[in-house]
Amino acid sequence: MTQSISAAIHIQGPTIRYAEIERENEALTLRRLGRELLGFDVMSVLWGEERDADALDRVGAVVREVLEDTEGASVKLVVHPLDVYSFFMPIPTGLSEQAQDRRVAYQAALVTDSRSSEALHTTSHSVRTVEEDGETIEWIDVLAVPQAVEERMGTLAASVPGQDPVRMISSKAAARVMRRHAGSEHAPSEESEGAYRLAVGQYPTHTEYAVTHDGKWHHAHAAQEARTPENRVYYAVGFLNRIGVSPSEIGALFLYGSDAGPGADGPFETVFDCRPAPLDPFEELHLTEDTSREEAPAPYVPCIGGALAAQPA
Repeated sequence: MTQSISAAIHIQGPTIRYAEIERENEALTLRRLGRELLGFDVMSVLWGEERDADALDRVGAVVREVLEDTEGASVKLVVHPLDVYSFFMPIPTGLSEQAQDRRVAYQAALVTDSRSSEALHTTSHSVRTVEEDGETIEWIDVLAVPQAVEERMGTLAASVPGQDPVRMISSKAAARVMRRHAGSEHAPSEESEGAYRLAVGQYPTHTEYAVTHDGKWHHAHAAQEARTPENRVYYAVGFLNRIGVSPSEIGALFLYGSDAGPGADGPFETVFDCRPAPLDPFEELHLTEDTSREEAPAPYVPCIGGALAAQPA
């Protein structure tokens, strides 16, 4: 019998959502789920923009409370891509760890217009490997924050029981949820096996996009300007064109986020060859007596996706 427990914390504005998942063999059980609403923007606290000197302590107290007695061996801290510096970059394979770190730090300094790469704290993870012009290229996703923000995040991380949480962006968590839809009615047909899938996260402040291919995370993007249905489609097509994916190659299209309510699909169906479907984070998850299926599950996609991603491969 194989058993593992994982958890995730998701920060969106003044809201902290949390989830805990237990895996026993192939069965996944949602053991803990909920949200806490604070009187201030949590990311503003981490960026030092909140004047309340006790705000960070209050955030830490909430995190300790919601994950009290958790048995999670792995915890993810999920943030939105525009709340940090998040980008993709290609690097040649075969580089030493030191050489790769230098390239990432240099690119992060360029992207963030920082005077020195030492002013930033960066983390990176491999996404995919491709052959380009006879050279093997590895695409990685990078998450960077100024050192002062990193220190505050470290203080918050100390509030999480057990190991320090691993950070990830919400679009990556959404990509993990899409993997649970492999057998659903919204999955691509056999004729479109291997097709790309697109998840669109719709929020009042921004829109984020996650693409998977063959069930694996492929790329992501976010746009602050994309707040209307027409703009969301416009930026989706532009994003896909930049990564060499045609809208006709999208075999399944999902929507999530706090703005992904009825009618939020807008003109997506007229541009893509598939009808948008809600990205249900509860797909194939068992519930306990202490957890219940939310009537509006879309906002819980990043949180549950983070907990799924924290499970051992």
